[in-house]
Amino acid sequence: MVRNFSSRATRVAVFCAVAVCAHPVFAASQGTATQADAALMRGLAKHDRTAVAALLDPDFTWIDSRGKSQDRAMVLRNLPSPANPDERIQVREYGTAAVVRTDRDRMHVLRVWVLRPNGWRALLYQEVLQVSQSESPGPGSSDCENPCRSIPFTPRTESEKGAVASWQGVMRAMASDDAEAYARLIADEFTATDTHHSRPFSKSDRLVQIQKLKQTGKHSAPPPLVSARMFDLGETVMMIAREQRPNHKPYFNTRMWVNRDGRWQMLFSFNTRIE
Repeated sequence: MVRNFSSRATRVAVFCAVAVCAHPVFAASQGTATQADAALMRGLAKHDRTAVAALLDPDFTWIDSRGKSQDRAMVLRNLPSPANPDERIQVREYGTAAVVRTDRDRMHVLRVWVLRPNGWRALLYQEVLQVSQSESPGPGSSDCENPCRSIPFTPRTESEKGAVASWQGVMRAMASDDAEAYARLIADEFTATDTHHSRPFSKSDRLVQIQKLKQTGKHSAPPPLVSARMFDLGETVMMIAREQRPNHKPYFNTRMWVNRDGRWQMLFSFNTRIE
């Protein structure tokens, strides 16, 4: 009886080991977000369409450094090459969402993962190639109807509504040079990575900018929202927005918020100009 049990256990162990070896993507997707991210990078490097497909969420979006946006089906038809594939990753997890970032010189890459019932799935891949010298957004004004007071988009869930209200609060604070109101709605780990700037900005960097504008009496009206897609991920909400200043090129700006102590705070702003 002991021998039979031992033999059966051995067969099960061997089967499990073979299954894991035969299906490394499955094993990675059931593990951590970091493991899933590494498996995705391997799949892209090997042009393994099956491996990549297993790790992409149905709502997956790929945005390259020139602002070209592709959905899951488009990506799988012609696998693109990721930027910064061998750079060290920075990972932050927020419940069922994870944010992976890599930076090399002026090229920055963001990958957002969501934990689904079958494991971690990539929801977004986005690149930002920053300019060598920061550009001026042009003269601004404190008049900000869209997005400060109204937007051409209707959030669906209570979390999305809360994130949008928080975002509009940030936009009003920027338009009116209100650093105190801005600070309450921005997470301490916040970063803003914009095509038209030469480096990423932290929360403290943004506060200095706002305070300088207030001292000079200048304003920087946020760009109007053209369209948006939102994703309610539980503790976090992500929005991929298309925005455009008058007489300027449009761009995709991805933002994410986290609910902390009943307050939705922005985690990042990742802005890719559409060339």
